[in-house]
Amino acid sequence: MKKLLRQEKFARAEVLVDKYMAINPRDPQMRFWKAWITDRTGDKQVALDMYLSLTQDYPEIAEPFNNLAVLYAAKGQFSAAKEALDAALRANPNYADAHENMGDILLHLARQSYAKSAQLDPAAAKSAQQKIRSLTPVLQLTLSVHK
Repeated sequence: MKKLLRQEKFARAEVLVDKYMAINPRDPQMRFWKAWITDRTGDKQVALDMYLSLTQDYPEIAEPFNNLAVLYAAKGQFSAAKEALDAALRANPNYADAHENMGDILLHLARQSYAKSAQLDPAAAKSAQQKIRSLTPVLQLTLSVHK
């Protein structure tokens, strides 16, 4: 099945996942692949809900939290993404993609804080705007977060 996914033959892979899940509906690996395929081919909100369900049923598995964070970030929900990544890293402190994604999320949260500072205190606006300008090129790189 992983070969089908690498080849982006999602429909064929989904048939295999669905067959397996008909017999083993709670299998976390197959539920993950179903969410992953849905994320790439279907409704992002449905995929988000599937990952969320997985995190509730299997909080010890890091990958669904990471992918949930990516979907939250795509919606601009950076605080929710950070919470999901915190959970992913509690589940697996050595999960490289989650660490990189956390760095990306923290940059976005920093930008939001600088913008709020500039809004609240005109005296701080110049400094905050300068920091935002400095972050902008790096923030552009974060648009391709890992899954």
